[in-house]
Amino acid sequence: MHCPSCDFFETVRNNEKRIFVIIFVFSERRRKMGYGIAFDNGRSGAATTIRAEINLGLKKGYGGFLQEKQEVIDFLKESYRKAIAAGGTYIPVGVQQTEIVYAYPTDNGPFADAEPALTLFSDKNPLYAVQSDEDWKAEVERLAAELAGKFQQYRVYVSYIPVEVKIFQKQG
Repeated sequence: MHCPSCDFFETVRNNEKRIFVIIFVFSERRRKMGYGIAFDNGRSGAATTIRAEINLGLKKGYGGFLQEKQEVIDFLKESYRKAIAAGGTYIPVGVQQTEIVYAYPTDNGPFADAEPALTLFSDKNPLYAVQSDEDWKAEVERLAAELAGKFQQYRVYVSYIPVEVKIFQKQG
């Protein structure tokens, strides 16, 4: 296989070089696009950090009516506005539509069901989240408790996952 972006070898002979070529071509394209690791507030946009995921059902309790994704987004936006107006911080989140599948015993035998849900996810931003990991987690858990109360959930799950984050920003 010929690599037009590579002067140092003509053909790819094994998987190790193939991986290197792919990385080289990707890096070369990114360099030409003018994107690089972001720097702001004296901090690098590349770090090992934490991802939080909040799983929020959209059914009130187990038997209530369904709520809409947009209701959750509207609630978050209003919470963020209030936080900024008060000079506070907030945890920005991505929102993914999902399903929660569950089962539990009843007097009539096992019951299984599924309900629409949202997974709200956020990485502790290496550029702007200046609090400790413990303080950041406390803010995530405060948000999860607010969501649970507002949307009448019996349980809300919060998971923490170690992640490597690289924030790319247009350069120049």
